[in-house]
Amino acid sequence: MKYLCIHGHFYQPPRENAWLEEIEIQDSAAPYHDWNSRICAECYAPNALARVLDGNKDLIDLTNNYSRISFNFGPTLLSWMEKEEPQVYQAVQEADRISRKRFGGHGSAIAQVYNHMILPLANAHDKQTQVRWGIADFEKRFGRKPEAIWLAETACNTPTLEVLADEGMKFVILAPGQCARVRKIGESKWQEVGSRVDPKRAYRCNLPSGKSIALFFYDGPVSQGIAFSDTLSSGEKFASRLLGTYNAGNEAQLMHIATDGETYGHHQKFAEMALAYCLKKVEETPGVELTVYGEFLEKYPPQYEAQIVENTSWSCFHGVERWRADCGCNSGMKPGWHQKWRGPLRAALDFARDEMVKTFESVGAQYFKDPWAARNDYIDLILDRSLDAQHRFFLKYATEKAWRDRPTALMLLEMQRNAMLMYTSCGWFFDEISGIETVQIMQYAARAIELNRVVTGVDLEPAFMDKLALAPSNLKELKNGRVVYERYVKPQSMPIEKIALEFVVSALADETANPKRAYECDVLNYAPIRLSASGVHLSYGDITLKSRTTLLERQMHFAVFQRGSAAFVCAAGEAGKMDRNAVFAQMERLFKDGKYDECADFIRQSFEKNYPLISMFQDVRRKVVDLVLRKMDEQMDTQFTEVFERQYPVVRGLQLIGAPIPRPFLRVAEFVLSADLKAEFRAANVNVNAVEELMEDVKTLGLDVSHGPVRDAVTEKLTFLAFSFARNPADKASALKLVEFLNYAEIFGFEPDTVKAQEFVFFGLKALGAEAKTKDILRALARKLKIAL
Repeated sequence: MKYLCIHGHFYQPPRENAWLEEIEIQDSAAPYHDWNSRICAECYAPNALARVLDGNKDLIDLTNNYSRISFNFGPTLLSWMEKEEPQVYQAVQEADRISRKRFGGHGSAIAQVYNHMILPLANAHDKQTQVRWGIADFEKRFGRKPEAIWLAETACNTPTLEVLADEGMKFVILAPGQCARVRKIGESKWQEVGSRVDPKRAYRCNLPSGKSIALFFYDGPVSQGIAFSDTLSSGEKFASRLLGTYNAGNEAQLMHIATDGETYGHHQKFAEMALAYCLKKVEETPGVELTVYGEFLEKYPPQYEAQIVENTSWSCFHGVERWRADCGCNSGMKPGWHQKWRGPLRAALDFARDEMVKTFESVGAQYFKDPWAARNDYIDLILDRSLDAQHRFFLKYATEKAWRDRPTALMLLEMQRNAMLMYTSCGWFFDEISGIETVQIMQYAARAIELNRVVTGVDLEPAFMDKLALAPSNLKELKNGRVVYERYVKPQSMPIEKIALEFVVSALADETANPKRAYECDVLNYAPIRLSASGVHLSYGDITLKSRTTLLERQMHFAVFQRGSAAFVCAAGEAGKMDRNAVFAQMERLFKDGKYDECADFIRQSFEKNYPLISMFQDVRRKVVDLVLRKMDEQMDTQFTEVFERQYPVVRGLQLIGAPIPRPFLRVAEFVLSADLKAEFRAANVNVNAVEELMEDVKTLGLDVSHGPVRDAVTEKLTFLAFSFARNPADKASALKLVEFLNYAEIFGFEPDTVKAQEFVFFGLKALGAEAKTKDILRALARKLKIAL
């Protein structure tokens, strides 16, 4: 029998600010908020609802690719997805449930070491915790124990395999070059094979402890070709490549590949469609069966055993050197750049980790009956921050001192969590120490060091920065890791006063902001007093924040003074450290007397901490900017409309005598007509006559408004109408309305994005079954959206 298994490693590094537990807006990912959002839109979501097209490129099916492949999702990515993209998250979970029925009780999903740490370079405690956290996270999300766990970069050595076996993992997926030798079970002579290992069978690896674990070495050449060639340009080509690899013989063969899951849609556009078609093609091929590793292993236990090459990985020819040395492996985007910074960076992190181990073992012993056991189970609190979960955890692990001082106990555990996050593999993978991935892991180090300082009073940061100074940058102006840390990491620190002020500024700029949450803190008390004059605003009062992570609670006084659009004075201080009533009274007097400069200076002098707007989380700054831009748009709309209506008759007269239209007027006309069209398409009922009149003006002036904001508005209306149809596909009126809208869009030259509309209509037509073929309006609708009935 011939079997086929495609494994996708779906992963993004943790990107959250180490203090706020939120991802800052990343302009490089535009038009999306951040790279998680962008990659989800390009890959994770499309694979949950992948299109299968026929020869006419009409849609014949929408399928969940995850349910028919083997996959792992990084726990930190799933944590983000659960919160930000719940529909995609649920589709991933549902895929595993479906796959268990398809593959004899073996699910498509396997676990992953928690935050993608390179385990051969980790100490013994981190190895164990990374694996246990990965397993616990998997069990919480998929409702079952995993059969295997994906190793970051497939980096492996014997101690790592021992940990996996100890935790009950049945198998592991490795690259072919990680195999050293094989032999048939029962024979004595080893055969040196290296990367020539036969990937079509499972192997048993006997460990020094007496335990064993199965090894699957994926097909290297085919996997590489899929990731870095045009194999995914069509589903036919993809299927042909996979199905053409089997050998003659009677032994069961498992053709299996492993690549980054992001290959399917993010790295290669529309590759999720090629994957969907390939899977369909394989299912239709006699003598070949889709499977997952667990099912194949149950049917065909290993007849051969293998030994691995120690300290190897799938993405570094030199083993694991990419994560600790200037081995020559890099992204290739900056020829001539070195990576001499890798070793000193790891040495600096190892120093901080080892010092924090001392803290955890000495101070932790006062707070936990068994500190390391408590750390291994801290994943339960990471997954559930409720007070009930904390109570259960403390009942199991806390000493009497911990019950009296919960915040310190939790800070010790958070220190250890951040000390592991700072080893996320992506920090070493690319070219430069100032890259966003490396800055991110240094941010986790900064947070861990800060927590260690709060708990012990000992500041590790000066020695840590001295060690970073030995890590040379490729950029002359940055010099070394110390400069990178000072320039890009320290400004990201978020003392609780700053968190409070960011909450206040957000509330001023965004009325929809949650009044009870300030990032990872609960807002227990917030009763601002607000004063306003022409273009000037003052907000002041008291605020109490409580960290959901550490339970630390702080009451503060604050004042935010705004003058003009974006000139802010933001200040806060701990309650009890100033004469609150006197300060507030004086601020109010100065403001009401119109002494704004004096008021701003008084605020700066009266509070402990002052933070300029430019130092705040970029999302907060963007809210202020968006508010300013909205007001500008409103003013421009009014002013430009007046200019357009006043000058349009003159321009028409110029046209009639063959004179060119002034370019400034054309810019005004495009702004006004686009705004009017957007308003029409966003109305509850589109006034076709009004749209027609506006488009006549567009045509007369030779403008093109078919892209940008107008196209977005047309797409929104189309998607809404398609959703309405899907809710009640038997309603002829909704189908007619949708077809008419598509007709008008075509007549007016709009080309909306039909992806979501096509999905909604497909499911609506599918719900109707054979009836969809009997009605002219439904056939017309299917034809318009290229859906095959």
